[in-house]
Amino acid sequence: MATAAELMTVDIPRGDRHHTVGETMATLRRHTWEEVGHVYLVDDQAALVGQVPIERLLHAKEQTALAELEGLPPIEVLPGDAAETVALRAVERHDADVAVIDGRRRLLGAIPIGRLLALLHDEHVDNFLRMGGVSRIDHLHLSNAGQQTLTAVRARIPWLMLGLAGGFLAGGVASAFEVSLRREVSLAFFLPLVVYMADAVGTQTETVLVRRLAYGDVPLWAQLTRETLIGASIGTIVAVVAAGGLWLWNRQPALAMVVGISLGVTAVAATVIASILPLGLARLGADPALASGPVATVVQDILSVGIYLMIATVLLPE
Repeated sequence: MATAAELMTVDIPRGDRHHTVGETMATLRRHTWEEVGHVYLVDDQAALVGQVPIERLLHAKEQTALAELEGLPPIEVLPGDAAETVALRAVERHDADVAVIDGRRRLLGAIPIGRLLALLHDEHVDNFLRMGGVSRIDHLHLSNAGQQTLTAVRARIPWLMLGLAGGFLAGGVASAFEVSLRREVSLAFFLPLVVYMADAVGTQTETVLVRRLAYGDVPLWAQLTRETLIGASIGTIVAVVAAGGLWLWNRQPALAMVVGISLGVTAVAATVIASILPLGLARLGADPALASGPVATVVQDILSVGIYLMIATVLLPE
């Protein structure tokens, strides 16, 4: 993972609060700067004390001291901070002024807005690829169309094989409840509904969690408590609506109860799985966005099928 030190440039204008606009403008004209959105103010120990936006210099009189033109304090980051976290902080504060300092607050450099935007774009594209279980492919290093095709197949096949194995496991779980399915064929009609709702609830949890992980660590128990409550609330609402609608439709209260309870239980299970997988991957040093793809889907599908048919076996009359 890239760090703030890899994005920053040391080629930035620095100044003292007591310098005048005229002195500063003369300094700016003598050099071609890589980052000139701000003039960073430092003290005698090179510690960061503030910044002056360039547009304020352009409208001020030459005798004006820089101290009179100070803007809002810049975002301060350390060289080892994750680059993606830095970019998200800048977006959240609607500010492109990011200064890199050391442990003594000495100014080391600044991060140009262009590099932050490029990083966010790359992460955005990469996350979408990973959600589908596809890794980034650099086509610039591929010599021909055949090699491109082979590389794409190699990148996608492992995740699809994982999904295929999960499908076989889900089929195996369903076959274990063959007696219940034969006794009440209508159970098969609502199996896709239960699986879909669990996947949808889980995907929402994963998306929000991966976004929160980009800002830093997320406590496991706090995440589980929060999402379990959310899952229970969503599950209760969906269960009541589904059970009521199904009862009015086919007048089978037992089947309506099975579907409703299954939707409620699988919603809670989906939020728990969708919380544990990204956090587990993050603790292992892997990209947590991977959990938003086939891995979580396979686990949730198998659990949903098992929970649904187990509840049906217990509640439906023989």
